[in-house]
Amino acid sequence: MIHEKGYSIPDEYRQILILTLSFAPDSSKSEPSPYTTLRDDSFIFHMWEKPTYQLYSDVWVYNYTNVPEFLAGEESVLKLEEIGPFTFIEERLNLNLTIDKERGVARMRPKTSLHFLPEQSIGHYKDINVTVPNLAVLAISTLLADELGYFANAGAYMSMNAMGSKLFRNMTVEEYLWGYYDPIVKFANTLLPGWIDFAEIGILDRFYADKNSHIEVMLKDKDSRYSIISWDDSPGLKEQGYRDWNTSVPCNRIRGAYEGLMLSPGFSKDRELPIFRKQGCRVYPFSFESEKIGDYGLNEYRFSLQQSAFNRSSRYACACDSQCLPDGFVDIGGCYYGFPIALSKPHFLDVDPAQKANFEGMHPDPEKHSSHLNVEPTYGIPLSLVSNIQANIAVRTSPYNPITKPLNDKIMPLVWLSLYCKSPPPEIIDILRLRFVIAPPLIITVEVLLFLAGFLLGVQGFYRLFKGQRTEVKKRPRSVITILENKTFKAHSEHSKEVASLLAVNDEDLELPDIITTNDGYDSRIERNSN
Repeated sequence: MIHEKGYSIPDEYRQILILTLSFAPDSSKSEPSPYTTLRDDSFIFHMWEKPTYQLYSDVWVYNYTNVPEFLAGEESVLKLEEIGPFTFIEERLNLNLTIDKERGVARMRPKTSLHFLPEQSIGHYKDINVTVPNLAVLAISTLLADELGYFANAGAYMSMNAMGSKLFRNMTVEEYLWGYYDPIVKFANTLLPGWIDFAEIGILDRFYADKNSHIEVMLKDKDSRYSIISWDDSPGLKEQGYRDWNTSVPCNRIRGAYEGLMLSPGFSKDRELPIFRKQGCRVYPFSFESEKIGDYGLNEYRFSLQQSAFNRSSRYACACDSQCLPDGFVDIGGCYYGFPIALSKPHFLDVDPAQKANFEGMHPDPEKHSSHLNVEPTYGIPLSLVSNIQANIAVRTSPYNPITKPLNDKIMPLVWLSLYCKSPPPEIIDILRLRFVIAPPLIITVEVLLFLAGFLLGVQGFYRLFKGQRTEVKKRPRSVITILENKTFKAHSEHSKEVASLLAVNDEDLELPDIITTNDGYDSRIERNSN
């Protein structure tokens, strides 16, 4: 009977186990480890190798509607209308993706291409004509005016006149975006051999030209995971004057910036988010704007492009000594053969009012033309993106080449582009919802059930322990009786027969308390029976 105490010991262990499980750290809240999971044939590896995000690019072309009147001096401003959208899907591949585990980096060769979607556009760009600035004439004339002297500029002017080059041309949208022939391009190639490596000039053709670049991305360091280490073996942009890290400035640094494919896990809302796109030829700063629960029940941080990102007051602005652009424009000519390409926000949002006054038809709208990135902060996964940017060309004139004089000191709008992704791929949504929407209440439910089960088993265990101890105490007098009887019988072994007859007496003749408390009554009966 004493072994009944043993039943409570397994219950105690069971209770400890259940309490341990119910109060154990939630593994779903632990930091993700992309460094260990970004390996061959892993899910995240294939997502980097071939991202399945549906990234679209809408392009609007500025059509100039009063060119003859303006050039004749009859009207003082140029009138514009936007034609679009012409919708493309952007495909990004990271070729030759390899992981250097020793250094904790990933290497890849990015390849980006656009595919036209006529069914989502206003029409096929082959069938729509526009009147637009002649990129070849404006770009080459301005470049020569900035860099060369009399003979080069005078020669260019005579050649352009002889070839019949004009400031504006009527062409299809396809030609304007992907390349058209102008004899001045061939002239420039002859004048400056090795400088221009293309026969036709087009806006998107130059933006998306394959440069066979290669990049390194950080994996090992938690705070900078997924940030750029180097692009073409350089932590900075040589096109913006980068020489070495010690003499570099934010304008020409790219190390530590993100492309936006993923951010560091646990990205803080207090951090500035530097975004780099090769086409933009510079880092553009985003700052935290708001936090909300999005459409899929996920927590979202919104980072928006800083209002001053294109201003000279931005810490990312490059130093300028001459031919400086006004506020609201970024000179990216260094990345495009020295052509005077300038980026701004669409419809001249937040630009110098003096430039805006040169045109009619610009309708800046902060809601429509701003840029932002929504991310899930725990893993740093992008949820949606809107990036709006406008390409312009800055025109300057040499006294030896007056062909561009009507447009001197004007920044001519060309196109504006909206790059956007409305939602993550379904597989990303499923993973995030399982982790952040479905798992937490499920885990809480299991923890509550485990706690209740552990509590009940604990109560039961303590009850059995307590009951077992009381049972043991109560049974000790019976043991004393047994010992006493054994000694008495041993002391009077010669009277065993009489004792046996005593055991057969009636209940009313046997006074059990007397036997327990004293041996006198027992001795007297033995003596009486002997007589």
